[in-house]
Amino acid sequence: MQTLDQHNQQALAVFQLNTQPHPNGISCPECQHELMDSNPSVCLTSWPPQYSVHCPSCGYTGSRY
Repeated sequence: MQTLDQHNQQALAVFQLNTQPHPNGISCPECQHELMDSNPSVCLTSWPPQYSVHCPSCGYTGSRY
């Protein structure tokens, strides 16, 4: 069994891999190019949770669930 510190270090390492903007497989509602998650490590704690997205092709910005 691992300690709480070991668990937290392991979880943080996985979390830190996903901090850069990256394509998310959703098409832009304006130009149909692929949207990107703008800041994947930040989640709006609404219900349902939301993430910021943007389109590098046309400049669209919005959010996804």
